[in-house]
Amino acid sequence: MRVIHSAPVGHGELLVDPPFDRWRALAEKNHRAGCEWDVRIAGVPLATLREQARGETLREASAYSAVLGVSVQDAPSAPGLVVVTGHQPELYHPGVWVKCFLAQRFSDETGAAALDIVVDSDTFDKVALETPCLKRGVGRCESVLARDGADVPFACAPPPSVEEVRAFRSAGLAGLQTLPAPALARHFCLFVDELEAAIVRANNLADAITIARRRYEAPAGTRYLELPVTRQARTQAFTRLVAHIALDAEHFAAVHNAELATYRRETGARSSAQPFPDLRAGHDAVELPFWWVAASGRRPLWVQTSTPALLVDGEVVLALDRDPELTHRALLRAGLPIAPRALTLTLFERLFVADLFIHGVGGGRYDQVTDAVIASYLGIEPPHFAVASLTLLLPLGGHEVTDDEIASAEQRLNRLRHNPDQLLGEIEFDTAEDRHHALALADEKRQLVQAIAQEGADKKMIGRRIREINEELAMLMSPLAEQAAADVERLRAQRETAEVLRDRSYPFCLWDPREVADKVR
Repeated sequence: MRVIHSAPVGHGELLVDPPFDRWRALAEKNHRAGCEWDVRIAGVPLATLREQARGETLREASAYSAVLGVSVQDAPSAPGLVVVTGHQPELYHPGVWVKCFLAQRFSDETGAAALDIVVDSDTFDKVALETPCLKRGVGRCESVLARDGADVPFACAPPPSVEEVRAFRSAGLAGLQTLPAPALARHFCLFVDELEAAIVRANNLADAITIARRRYEAPAGTRYLELPVTRQARTQAFTRLVAHIALDAEHFAAVHNAELATYRRETGARSSAQPFPDLRAGHDAVELPFWWVAASGRRPLWVQTSTPALLVDGEVVLALDRDPELTHRALLRAGLPIAPRALTLTLFERLFVADLFIHGVGGGRYDQVTDAVIASYLGIEPPHFAVASLTLLLPLGGHEVTDDEIASAEQRLNRLRHNPDQLLGEIEFDTAEDRHHALALADEKRQLVQAIAQEGADKKMIGRRIREINEELAMLMSPLAEQAAADVERLRAQRETAEVLRDRSYPFCLWDPREVADKVR
């Protein structure tokens, strides 16, 4: 099992594993292995399908990227190395964004084609800008660009209207303008300018955000290609993978679920939904690792096993043939709105398209299951991938209070309440008489503690007297205890404030893209 990565903590810290200077050798090794894979996918050798998939994907990416309104690299007719990354079209944080800049650097240094996969087949609750704000103390403010109420994928959600974009700007600025960092509002407005310009080119919400991000990013000189999952899923190579798994659904589901069970056992995952759910089996039907992506909502795709057919909500949407070639042709003719789930998405990118796939921290974790499925189901060594992330903190300060600091303060307060005699040296008493009395009580307590351990001691009576002494000492030392309690509350409040100000997950549109580009050079 691979190393489980954690996101970098400090501002400007970059996680890259393996180190960037090893990426070229890793990609070349993966490329050589891919040229030799002879396992068949719906009757065609994987090495042959890989060549087809790379050409189809880059042609589709080139056509799609033409609408971005920025300069992008030409798709090679015969690609050499290909580096791929991807994510949902959200307002994600710089830790996700940095993968695109690393792909661009790899392309610049090796001549590789670089591609970002836009996972527009995923659903969303809302797309929003969340930021710190200082309206009533330190808190969080939110500006919502789009909401979904019916499990609708990005690809099927309409682009925002001009009015929605302007409301998004206004609400975002209402929070940002309370902060002592005017650059944040300036960056946000530049992004919203591009978003407003993008909606006339966009067919859906994913397009709008992708176009705006790329135009906002243009000053950093990125030229990599973009391709939505729903568009890639219409290619012949991807459709052949659908045909293959649909006709072997019971076997695939058994391997998939067995490897998930192993992962959960080895990582201690308690939820049956982590890192994603098992594929289900019903009467004469097996759930497939694909989605049915429609404006009415995204649905699981099933296959009927007795008489092969694809099912959505129990209804037949396409009859299949047991011959994989005929099933492949039927799928191509039908042009169904099918898209991969997480595992089959990265399986396809890594086996069929990429020489090097760049994951984030979360993807690097779940793709250990993909590795195991590739090895068990296809009998080949999984190609290696890279993991990358970046932490950028907003320029708002905020003391980072550690758990140890709070625990130490709480421990001190607890001692003052239950063993105040241990801290007599830390207080200045009002009178010598008070000090003398406190020392006498502490001496009496020491004697009682010794006495209570003796055989035949009246533990109940001695224990009662020890408690009385503690209470009396606590009263004498109440100013110190009050200060200790205030220190605990102050540290807790500082931690809550720091958690807001030092959160690494604020959206990319609060940073200059050139700052991120500089981090990967």
